[in-house]
Amino acid sequence: MTSKWERLATLSGALAVPFWLAGVILISTKAKGSEGPKILASYTQHSDGILLGGLLWSLGVLLFMWFLGSLRSHYLAAEGGNGRLANLAWGGGLVACAIAFLIPASDEVGALNKDHLDASGAAVLHHLSDAFFIGAEYALPVLFFASALLALRHAALPKWLGWVSLVIGVVLLIGPIGWAAFIFATPIWTLIVSVLLYTPAEQPERLGQPVTA
Repeated sequence: MTSKWERLATLSGALAVPFWLAGVILISTKAKGSEGPKILASYTQHSDGILLGGLLWSLGVLLFMWFLGSLRSHYLAAEGGNGRLANLAWGGGLVACAIAFLIPASDEVGALNKDHLDASGAAVLHHLSDAFFIGAEYALPVLFFASALLALRHAALPKWLGWVSLVIGVVLLIGPIGWAAFIFATPIWTLIVSVLLYTPAEQPERLGQPVTA
């Protein structure tokens, strides 16, 4: 039987979304500019907002990691056997989390060291976050492709969500538009899956049975 606390843990994915949203809004509005002098000025003027945004983002990533634990248990129950796809989904999500922690880190370093930076150093720090963003973006498809296969082959998720997962995974790999799948599609997917896992009919112990027409 799934305990009350195990069920509540599935909602950690839904809870991660507002933390991500608040973190992105704060960092993107406080750490601004494409040129060194403007970036340095934003570090100087908005250091507290940047640090708060980084903290909120990181809390969201922590909650997503907790959600991945519940998702893995759900996937293992559905897949059975050695759980290869479940472990791939979990591992891909964890790798993406490890990189995602670093996305706001360079701007936070700039905010903390604003009195010891010049304009060129501020520009390097600000644009370094793009590299971490791309790294997380390219790690996430492992989670989505494994989730798609688990949905389509093992009914771990609704079939329509399996196809959506497949599309998100493909879009993440397309450089010019992959950012949209990261920023918009991934939180929406997380919210939907989190709520589905919380729903009693979608609990792991109900899965693992052949799908009948």
